[in-house]
Amino acid sequence: MNIRSVIYRILAALFAGVMMLLAGTSAGGGGGWTARRPEECVMTFTVLSDVHVEGNNLARYQVFTRSLRDAARNKESKAVVFLGDNTMNGQTGEHLLFHGAVAKLLPEDQNVLVCLGNHDIGNGEGDYEQLQNRWYAFQEAFFGRKLTHPYYSEVIGGCYFIALAMEEHEEFYVSPAQYDWLAGVLAEAAESGMPAFVFSHYPTHYARGKNANGERLTDVLAAYAEAYDLISFVGHTHMPMHGYWSFDEDDGYPEIYLPRLTDLRGENDNEPYSDTGVGVQVEIYRNEVSVRARDFYRGQWKLDQWEDDLPLLERTYELKNPIEP
Repeated sequence: MNIRSVIYRILAALFAGVMMLLAGTSAGGGGGWTARRPEECVMTFTVLSDVHVEGNNLARYQVFTRSLRDAARNKESKAVVFLGDNTMNGQTGEHLLFHGAVAKLLPEDQNVLVCLGNHDIGNGEGDYEQLQNRWYAFQEAFFGRKLTHPYYSEVIGGCYFIALAMEEHEEFYVSPAQYDWLAGVLAEAAESGMPAFVFSHYPTHYARGKNANGERLTDVLAAYAEAYDLISFVGHTHMPMHGYWSFDEDDGYPEIYLPRLTDLRGENDNEPYSDTGVGVQVEIYRNEVSVRARDFYRGQWKLDQWEDDLPLLERTYELKNPIEP
């Protein structure tokens, strides 16, 4: 580990510790929770989006850290994925607060994937290259990734975790190089027969740019999903979760729209409400994948409050290629 990474980790522990003390989330508590059918679950992981850490908003940091504590209480969970906009402005202090909480509250051996969001590179303001290099530096300091481009993949429990990325300051531009890389990762996933999970800050239909065959990102993913198992998770829109619009398949593959984790109300953006602290827990079984909305802030499964009978907010997708025992 280089000197810069060591300094970042020390400062992050200090910054996050003080902020959690001020926000009232420095103490633990609460019982554990598991998958619906833990004896049959092959793997489970958490997806959260749009944390928007900002040093002057304690209420938002409280929601974030309480949600992390709840995610950590699932001892079987193999990964936590953040869909970008983890910071409000891409400032060093915001990165320290975000990564310090992740390092302190999640298990040391937890797999953590972090997508790049538009706010993480200044939301159209500031020096794009400088802000992206700062993001790279924190990836290396806390997760050991030495990235030369903002997209990457990992194999966890045999499944393919694919983090896509914007490559311009304000646009979800996908370069020919990223398309070539994606084709290679999807080919590996297809050969393995295991599910592929795609993570992007922006909805995939926002993507600009085409591959060498003139195909858009949605074309590439839809063609893959005809024969293989693929589910996409996206953020950015901040829309509350609802069964009608959050589980989309219009582009030929399941795409789950996640809300802003730290969505607050009130004049000073500091009042939690029913959609505060919501993310999803993904449960992989041999024949299906269940995506279950969870209120991580309150430690309970999310109900679809837009429906009269208040059903659990979740979807189950049958696998085209069942996982071998």
